[in-house]
Amino acid sequence: MLKLPFLDKNVVDTSKFLSVNINAKDVRCLAFYYDGENFKIIGSGKIDLPENAVRNGVALDKDVVAQALREAVEKTTENLGEGINRVLLGLDGGETLGLTTTVRMKRSTKGPIKKEEIDELYSKIMEASHIQARNKIWQTTGNPDIDLEIITTSDIYMKVDEQNVAVLEGQHGETIEFAVYNSFAQSSHIRSLQKVIKKAGLKIIAAGSQMYSLVEWLKLPPKNSYDFVLINIAEDSTDVGVIFGGGIISTKTLNIGCVHFIEALATKMGLSKKEAENILSMYNIKKLASSETAIVKECLSDTIRVWVDGLLLLFEDFSGVKTFAPKIFLSGCGADTLDIMEIIKNEDWTKTIPFKSTPEFSKIMLSDMERVVDSTDKIKSNDWLYTCSMSIIYKEIYESSV
Repeated sequence: MLKLPFLDKNVVDTSKFLSVNINAKDVRCLAFYYDGENFKIIGSGKIDLPENAVRNGVALDKDVVAQALREAVEKTTENLGEGINRVLLGLDGGETLGLTTTVRMKRSTKGPIKKEEIDELYSKIMEASHIQARNKIWQTTGNPDIDLEIITTSDIYMKVDEQNVAVLEGQHGETIEFAVYNSFAQSSHIRSLQKVIKKAGLKIIAAGSQMYSLVEWLKLPPKNSYDFVLINIAEDSTDVGVIFGGGIISTKTLNIGCVHFIEALATKMGLSKKEAENILSMYNIKKLASSETAIVKECLSDTIRVWVDGLLLLFEDFSGVKTFAPKIFLSGCGADTLDIMEIIKNEDWTKTIPFKSTPEFSKIMLSDMERVVDSTDKIKSNDWLYTCSMSIIYKEIYESSV
């Protein structure tokens, strides 16, 4: 993650923090208390955003977004008897580029590995990762001059003579293999978000990839998952991550999300977007009459068909991935759309993709984060999942500061 101000345990209570998500539909905020083991949700707030205030994670109207964030934080902390202004900011996959870089080095000796060798190896990895990221951005945008910043870094594995090790320094061996995951964001985007946070009177302690944070949770009980595909159907994009050995090998983004399902309903049924969103919510929990259900299903069908076709192209576009793990997790607000799970389970789209075996699909639930406890009893829906998941990044920062 990108650490900004350092945690100062002598000045502030480092056990409390805010997790913030800014998306195309709303600004969400959760207040957490961390006891060193579990994360307790002690407050929550959500403020809807006007149309086009945010697109693909970019704040187009900074004043409006900053005001919404200020109100969300006030709502989150109103019953706490104190203010909390330290923020973890989660970035969707559409705002980030994630990839794992592996470097293999043959040594001239089998003697103990020294710190200088590790520093040199790490430097090579970071350089190679930057080159990979810039090339991918160039292929996507046609602009080779976009500045990128690393917001999340995680060691995936370290091997000495083909054997996994926890640390490299002091190990004896002839070959070293080191894999590191990095998530990048455009520098201009980071600066824009910093301005929004500052306008709202808050301080960023870290900005991080929400896909990375959720993957870290999925590696813990009860899932204990290390090889899988994560499909996050967010507000205005769908992000796909390929995970092997607990590390995100690569990510890609499709610019279709839940907002587009809502817009399809609004257009075809002659509704406002808020009305269409409410109809979709009722549809997803099967609270509509059978005649209404049939109409909604028909109105969604074309957009969902386009989404599936785009998903297929996305999988086919992954380079360097020979096979995909058959375990597929769905997350995000769009994953609750009934037709999504139905179509990806029953359509033939997976037959042209090299899965290791027949794919199995399931949704990630809030209950999959066992160490998150909701003391407010208000966080019921899975669209809070990613805002909750950022808490694990706070754990990394907290432990490094102790």
